[in-house]
Amino acid sequence: MADESRISLKALVNKGNNRIMFVESGSDFVETLFSFLSIPIGTIIRLARSHSVPVEIGCMNNLYASVEKLDVQHFRTEACKDMLLCPRSRAGATLKNLKFNIEDHETTRYFRCSNVSCQSSPTKISYYSCVRCHCGYLMDREINLTVNVGDEVFVKGLSRLIISDHLQVMAPGTPAISVFFEKLGSMDSNSIEEVTMNIGVDEVLNLLLCSFVSKTPLTDILLKNTGNQPIYTVSYTQMLGDTMGDGANMSVKLIVSKSKKVVCYAEAGEDFVNFLFSFLILPLGFILKQIWFDLKGCVDHLYRSVQDLDEKFLKSHFCNELLLSPKLPPRFCYKNHPLGIGMASYRFESAEIVDPKCQANEKVCDQGFLKGPAMFMVTDSLAVTSISPILGLSILNEMNVPITDIEVKTVYVGKEEVSLIYNFCFPLLDISSVLNIQLVSLTQV
Repeated sequence: MADESRISLKALVNKGNNRIMFVESGSDFVETLFSFLSIPIGTIIRLARSHSVPVEIGCMNNLYASVEKLDVQHFRTEACKDMLLCPRSRAGATLKNLKFNIEDHETTRYFRCSNVSCQSSPTKISYYSCVRCHCGYLMDREINLTVNVGDEVFVKGLSRLIISDHLQVMAPGTPAISVFFEKLGSMDSNSIEEVTMNIGVDEVLNLLLCSFVSKTPLTDILLKNTGNQPIYTVSYTQMLGDTMGDGANMSVKLIVSKSKKVVCYAEAGEDFVNFLFSFLILPLGFILKQIWFDLKGCVDHLYRSVQDLDEKFLKSHFCNELLLSPKLPPRFCYKNHPLGIGMASYRFESAEIVDPKCQANEKVCDQGFLKGPAMFMVTDSLAVTSISPILGLSILNEMNVPITDIEVKTVYVGKEEVSLIYNFCFPLLDISSVLNIQLVSLTQV
């Protein structure tokens, strides 16, 4: 976590309804808000769980817990589990310059082989300390890698920007802010109060979590201090952008109650579970780029604010790309990923990242996180376990479904189904019936 220094904000408050109309801020606060777009979903869940704010982010919490509970023997390497529970951000080096970097120290560490006699050119480095070098030793010797990205992060110089209660970031002189101040001018000046607020890293993380479900996160967190309440999401969308990869062709067996016409659970191979688990490594900005903006909260306003902000306020086109079209760090993706997300190709000088998914004597791994062939059980709320007849019977008993009432439907998950699954278990959505949503769209074989 960042240190406990604080940022001072000037807020204009409507005393009548006790709501923040907007805050005025320099680059420190705005850059912190924009940085949310570069953070992987798994990191958001992990930070929320260790924080004072309980949060239930759709089905993502179940997927994260499934990775935690699944025996490491199911993963190609021990590091594969770490990749999902503690994913890296491509923007990690840039985020280190933030005044409030809510990502913790674990996401910016690098390691090399503990064998001082090990010789490799270029030098091999690892994201995780549990990776084994080609010589057989653990790569658990931490090294300090400095990446020069300048002092600025996303916003240039001493820019002063306006942030509305629903997290729309506006620059002076733009049409949006002109309309905003026209509305302000029609209000009674006695009902408006200027308030100075000092915020720290706790408030920043609360803002991130609250932005998933609230249209007024600044008021909720900074004025009314409701950040200690449980957060649940309750809305969903139906469409996804046309960036699906070509690898979406997975076979899944649905265990269906004939009388109730509901899916009790699914049996799927490692390819389908790799796809589900990979949601945890996706940056928030990638998700917002793909999904239609029909969300309960207002985190999508940050995405659109970066789109609308004049280039003279943003540091570079590269920073714009980090936020609006984020890619995965090197070695994090796998071949033919169904969502078609790209992977960054940068290299450190005289050093090379080792693929955490590689087993002994492998140099490159185009496969996912799990060993195969393998079969898993997936519940309707996307809790994943290794396949177990006893657990299957337990689920049927809980649902009051006799064995004589079930039928098995084998379906193929293609591009269209991947799109639906992605939408209905995306962490801004409240999904209690992901598999049953698929039952109406999948084609029986």
